[in-house]
Amino acid sequence: MIDYALVLANDLTDPDAMLRVCRLAAPHIDGVKIGITSSMVPGAAIFRRVRELMEDKPILADFKVGDISFPAQDGTFGGTNARIIETLMHWGADYVTVHAFPGWSSMQEALWAAHRAGGKALVLPFMTHPGADLFFGMPLNKRHTIDSLERTGIPKAAEVVSDCSTVSELILALGERMGVDGFIGPGNQPEILQAYRSRTSKEIWSPGFGRQDRRGRDLSEQFRHWARSVGPRSAAIVGSIIYNDPSPAEAAHGIRRILQQATDSAAISER
Repeated sequence: MIDYALVLANDLTDPDAMLRVCRLAAPHIDGVKIGITSSMVPGAAIFRRVRELMEDKPILADFKVGDISFPAQDGTFGGTNARIIETLMHWGADYVTVHAFPGWSSMQEALWAAHRAGGKALVLPFMTHPGADLFFGMPLNKRHTIDSLERTGIPKAAEVVSDCSTVSELILALGERMGVDGFIGPGNQPEILQAYRSRTSKEIWSPGFGRQDRRGRDLSEQFRHWARSVGPRSAAIVGSIIYNDPSPAEAAHGIRRILQQATDSAAISER
């Protein structure tokens, strides 16, 4: 992924409309995110059809995989996570989003399956919607956390959680220890992104722009705050502003210009 990438979140449920937006926006974006809502009707084959339009630009399967793992004695996995991810990447996905709450082995299987298929996994330590802090911001019970990790066979579990005070911080620490490829972070909450960046140098992909902003900021200001928080190893994920516009190509081109100006401004302010 290039620095300060622009990724289209194509959440349309009609396959023809979704593919049309991808085709029109493709020259102005650096990748596309496809979620469950866009693949329920056409199935996993939609990823291959989008691949034909995106050429070598990355495709993120936003399935938020969080099911069971089944570790085998030979070091392989055969659980539900592996089956989901292997299928998605067989059909053309490059990245997949993964939940951490099912536990260490679930994350481990997801990462194993993604890498085995030549893809990458992004973990979610927080989300963009109101109330996400109910779980992600929950204070950490360190004794329970250490005991659970040790039962799973994690060495030096106390070191992993030593400077973690919330579930979100624990997910970041586990992701770093496990070697995930990056994280999903809320673009509408710069202070949380700053906390991310203080703990990781990996890619941070951020949804939450446009209609999800709850601070009265225009898109340029949102991008500036985001860029200053996460730095260049990042991607801004934008959806409805593009796919709801009568001219998705013009909308994507305009957002690209705003993003470029905002990231240039952020780079200047850091000097």
